[in-house]
Amino acid sequence: MIDTFNAVIEGSERLSGLADVDEVVKDLSRLLKRLVKSRWIAVYFFDRERRDFAPARSYGLPARFVPIFRDMPLVPDKIPLLKGLLQKKQHLLLSDPSVSHLIPQKLRKLLRNLTLLAVPMVARNQVIGAVFVARARELPPFSPDEVAVIRDMISHAALIVSHIQLFDESLDMALDLAGRIDVILTLDEINKAISSSLSSDKVLGTAMEHVERITGCEFVAILQVEGSKMAIMASHAGELPVPDILRAGSRLPRGRCAAWNARRNGRSTSVVFMEKTEGMPPVDQALYSLGIRSVLAIPLVVRNEVKGVLLLGDTEAGKFARGETFTIEKIASQMAVALENARLYEDMRSLFINTVASLANAIDAKSPWTKGHSERVMHIAARIAKEMGFSEQEVEKVRLGGLLHDIGKIGVIEAVLEKPAVLSDDEFPPLRAHPEKGVAILSPIAQLNDVLPAILHHHERYDGKGYPKGLKGEEIPLSARIVSVADSFDAMVSERPYKKGYTIGEAIAELRREAGRQFDPKVVECFCRYLERTMGRELSGDFPEAFKKVAGG
Repeated sequence: MIDTFNAVIEGSERLSGLADVDEVVKDLSRLLKRLVKSRWIAVYFFDRERRDFAPARSYGLPARFVPIFRDMPLVPDKIPLLKGLLQKKQHLLLSDPSVSHLIPQKLRKLLRNLTLLAVPMVARNQVIGAVFVARARELPPFSPDEVAVIRDMISHAALIVSHIQLFDESLDMALDLAGRIDVILTLDEINKAISSSLSSDKVLGTAMEHVERITGCEFVAILQVEGSKMAIMASHAGELPVPDILRAGSRLPRGRCAAWNARRNGRSTSVVFMEKTEGMPPVDQALYSLGIRSVLAIPLVVRNEVKGVLLLGDTEAGKFARGETFTIEKIASQMAVALENARLYEDMRSLFINTVASLANAIDAKSPWTKGHSERVMHIAARIAKEMGFSEQEVEKVRLGGLLHDIGKIGVIEAVLEKPAVLSDDEFPPLRAHPEKGVAILSPIAQLNDVLPAILHHHERYDGKGYPKGLKGEEIPLSARIVSVADSFDAMVSERPYKKGYTIGEAIAELRREAGRQFDPKVVECFCRYLERTMGRELSGDFPEAFKKVAGG
């Protein structure tokens, strides 16, 4: 008895150190085999959601028994033995299971040479499972002492399993909560992208980054509806090479692929590629060749209209579970709104730019010598700003300043603008007023308030001898210093009735001579380095052929 007691203590201590349910069941089986000479045990854990017992975990079970115990459902309402275990929480000893009405007919024949002890696994007064302990009938039935040992060991195992399950459930809940928080943070990031930027590129970048991170999928593409077609706005495949048919800028061939189905039906569509088949659409062929086996296409819907499709792919078959699909659909709905807002903003911006460009072109058109001047200055000024590392918003201000810098000339007599010669001293003062007139014309337009400094001061000189305010050096707004260089460069290389245009190389030399006097040295050097880097041998080229590289759209 002392040996049995010591074995129980030792076994209990070993069970307490385990952290895996299968290991607990396995160790319990070994311990019972040694203590009570059991032949095998089968353990069923209760599934609260299904209200039945999960497939058995068995040890020592004959191979021919395994499929039956594994596949046969144990529903308490249909099996009296289980129902009794749940209600009474008491063990049940069957000395001859083959004739017991408590055992399903299917099992009676298998159990005819065994004694069977059924013991509930109870933890915190709840039945969490049932253990069936079998012993050969040639041995005496389980004695009360042996039953007591078995019950104690199973009770201890039940407590350990309960703790493991509780820990696993807590971990699952924590992971689920973390996933939900991740989704909320992702939606918040996309919301920030909507509120902080109306750039399609930024919205696309934010969405692609977070969808990849949350899903872990290996292919992401965002498609935009363009009339009866769909174009790929952005695509990424991690380390995999993106096929040409799926690259940004490509048009998606029509077909019965997931993306087109999602667009037509307005519902998420998932596909699993088990093998390559004949007649597979080109898009599916490209994804399959990339190693993709699971595809999910989610429509981007705004005001009940499909504006695009979010296309995901992964090398794992059956990757996109329903819960994950729900999460991505929420992100997709945010993406759809963000992209639509960005598109509407781009449309409004284009309308605005085209309107002011028409106004600027009307000024340039007053003289055949200045045609296209404002647009060229706009492109040059924007290139200088980018070269100097300006943000997208700051580049936009400089671009508009370059486009509208001469808008004040609308109030200058046409005879002065069209004169095919150098202006006289009497004719120059009205022309000098055009920066201030330009500000007066544009100041009622609130959207252009940040652009006015470039227009007002683009004729200031770095040495303080310019107009209209005589500002000097850093006193001159940087945007105006950039427009000044762009304006002067265009004037240098352009043909006039009274002078021949410089080559680009000659214009560079002139800009550098005037750096520190007429122009900001830093702006000049930045622009000259850009020209030398990009023009190469064409520095000696004449306007307009070589100049198109600098002032083109």
